[in-house]
Amino acid sequence: MMRFLEQFASASIASTASTASHFNAQAILDGLSDAVLVVDADSTLLYASRGWQALSGRESGDAREDTPTATRADGHGTAAQRLRDALHPADQSRWDLLARHVSRRERPDCWRLRILGADHHYRWCEVRSQSLSLASPWPATLTLHDISERVQQEQIDAANLRSLTRLIKGLPAMVYRARNNRHWSMEYISDGCLAITGLSPQQLLDHPSLTYGEMIHPEDADRVWDQVQAALEARTPFTLAYRIRHRDGEVIRVQEKGHGIYSPDGTPLAVEGIIFAVDTSDISGVPPSTEPLNET
Repeated sequence: MMRFLEQFASASIASTASTASHFNAQAILDGLSDAVLVVDADSTLLYASRGWQALSGRESGDAREDTPTATRADGHGTAAQRLRDALHPADQSRWDLLARHVSRRERPDCWRLRILGADHHYRWCEVRSQSLSLASPWPATLTLHDISERVQQEQIDAANLRSLTRLIKGLPAMVYRARNNRHWSMEYISDGCLAITGLSPQQLLDHPSLTYGEMIHPEDADRVWDQVQAALEARTPFTLAYRIRHRDGEVIRVQEKGHGIYSPDGTPLAVEGIIFAVDTSDISGVPPSTEPLNET
């Protein structure tokens, strides 16, 4: 195996023949921050670079020939006899799927697997595979890139998003993002839409003939448009007070606070903000319509 790796390394630096003698495959692989493994079809480790030691937490001094769950990998210290045994139990089925991809010589994918270190903590790794030979899919090389910090941040972001989603769902208001057009075509609406308009978010998002712009009282529609456009031109937030017609025909007074979303060249693309009912009993003398909102 090492002879093959030596030949591979020599071929890759043939253009620098004058200095090639100072390099060898083992030194090159050991210099990588990623772990490089050579495994066979049952995940037995045939070779492990020094990066595997850093990833798994096993130092070369920890190698013990008599340990049934550990073996020396070309003199580089301890590595699990089978990579599968070093995986999180929930990821072992993913390894089996990865191995099938390699066996079928399918296009290599990027996989995420958790590796158990000597400290009993799991490290998230991005794993890429490549067969060593054109004649057979096995043995194969694996490169393992530690992405634990990235995954941790993704998990934090996902938790924050869940918290924000729960918060938005509990608000007695409508959080929105809309295109900057006369219809105020909605791209996102929170669940608070139902209490304010009488329509579910899906009805306003998926019903092209029914738009939020059509729900704005005709006497207020032009003023709302003009004030938003002025704020977008000045790149300032806006605060609006106007009336909308509820699905059941009642006129509702609302307040809206929002701001623009702009392209890199400054073109207004959308607006986003929050809308809430401020007074459903006093509509300043404007009689409510008794005609239900037409949804057809």
